Amino acid sequence: MWRLSMPMSSLLSMRPLRYAMLSLSVLAFAPSAVAAPPAKSLKPRALAAKPTGRELAGDAYVERIVVKFHEGSRVRLRDQQLVALSSDRDAAERSLLAGRGLGDARLEADLGHVTSLLERAPRIGAMARLFDEAESTLEARKASGERQSGEQLADLNLYFEVPLMPGTTSERVADLVAALNGLDGVEVAYAEPPPEPAMVNFGMDAAVRSLLAAADLPPVTPLYESNQGYLNAAPGGIDAKYAWTVLGGQGQNVKVVDIEGGWRTTHEDMPDLFHMGGTQYTDQSWRDHGTAVLGEIVGARNAYGVTGIAHQAKAGYESIGAQSTASAITRAATAAGLGGIVLIELHARGPSDGTACSCNTSQCDYIAMEYWQANYDAIKTATANGVIVVEAAGNGSADLDAPAYGSAFNRNTRDSGAIFVGGSTATTRLPMCWTNFGTRVDVHGWGERVYSMGYGNVFGASYGEDQFYTSSFSGTSSASPIVVGAAASAQGVALANGRRLTSTQMRSLLRANGTPQPANTRQIGPLPDLAKVLPKVIAGDY
Repeated sequence: MWRLSMPMSSLLSMRPLRYAMLSLSVLAFAPSAVAAPPAKSLKPRALAAKPTGRELAGDAYVERIVVKFHEGSRVRLRDQQLVALSSDRDAAERSLLAGRGLGDARLEADLGHVTSLLERAPRIGAMARLFDEAESTLEARKASGERQSGEQLADLNLYFEVPLMPGTTSERVADLVAALNGLDGVEVAYAEPPPEPAMVNFGMDAAVRSLLAAADLPPVTPLYESNQGYLNAAPGGIDAKYAWTVLGGQGQNVKVVDIEGGWRTTHEDMPDLFHMGGTQYTDQSWRDHGTAVLGEIVGARNAYGVTGIAHQAKAGYESIGAQSTASAITRAATAAGLGGIVLIELHARGPSDGTACSCNTSQCDYIAMEYWQANYDAIKTATANGVIVVEAAGNGSADLDAPAYGSAFNRNTRDSGAIFVGGSTATTRLPMCWTNFGTRVDVHGWGERVYSMGYGNVFGASYGEDQFYTSSFSGTSSASPIVVGAAASAQGVALANGRRLTSTQMRSLLRANGTPQPANTRQIGPLPDLAKVLPKVIAGDY
């Protein structure tokens, strides 16, 4: 699939500062007040590895500096100043801080150093909280997640950001990041690159491009369901058509929220959306991408266009146009609620793992979003609270087991609970040449030749964007919605049978009940098979 046509510097300049009011909403399963810590001790949260500041290539664009203070410090932003609310610390927080050897004097001094260092950044705005949701909401979610999971979760209120000037490179702020990480009171600081949709650049025909702005009265749209091979039975597809015959198998009562940059909400095959959060980008490449993603999952089942795998699910979106990916994750989790599904349709440029890119070289080294600590902590909090998270593994030809990533993708030491998705060919199920791979990649979907809504290369180019359809959506972007559709189908069946699957249960279920990938040194996992999955769900055998 084609790539964003605008240069990265233009894309960066589109990202406005965030001035939106903080949301006061909470997850349906979160308490209205912060509950007391659970009686039993929690599994400790592992500390994030402090970056050197030079993990990314020097010419990599970065859009913000993220700083997180140590657990227990109770650092908050008050009147645009960092303060440590020492009188508000509970016993557990005092213990955590003491365990780090951090006294109030040292912490106060470090807050001053952080403020001074960030003032030197090439920034375009003031320091702000990284997560938009209200402090009380994040505290409630942390408490409820810890009760349910038995694990200590991050205090997301300890994350702060400074937005950087468009065009800022990693090299320009590397020394600043290193200095921030040299402070005892800082748990982790890093420069974060801008996310992009995880689609592959195959170019757009010039004739099609010239027609994109055309609009006319719509003619009858063909029905493309027979072209959606991923709906078919194994080994080629996930057998969605079988799932539609099972009670709940069309995704009934399941909420799905897509995280990316834009959608064509008025498309003729788009169902009514239950949640429309964040600020969308105006760029059509983002809009076509989001439309194609939702088409695979919830495209309306009718006499025309495409049919979504879980077309009875309730769909929504959370846009990153005016907020960080991490903030979008928490907001999407709030909207999806207990048992709902959040899809992260993004990847970003990470460290080089040394793997050569033989194709899709413009996205070489692009990796999954949870590599960056705030995204990981947001995902971990979501899955601990019963939300299923599906994450595109990325299109960077990267071996996620490589030493370049430390333990970031080692499930034995750092498991967010998310389901990672790789991309395969449509016919052989072999890994696409650009897909990321490794033991962290759980399952795969079609990474090419996916029929869906958007783009207009098979229909609609002459009739207007509301009738755009494509035959060539690609990347881990096209693979991940296939897995989300399978997960929504399985969750719908579980709900119909009085059960509800967690993210880790869903991950195990899909991994254990699929069509294996052909023998290959690059692991991308099996293609889910709903004919195998759903009987296990009905029997409670997972």
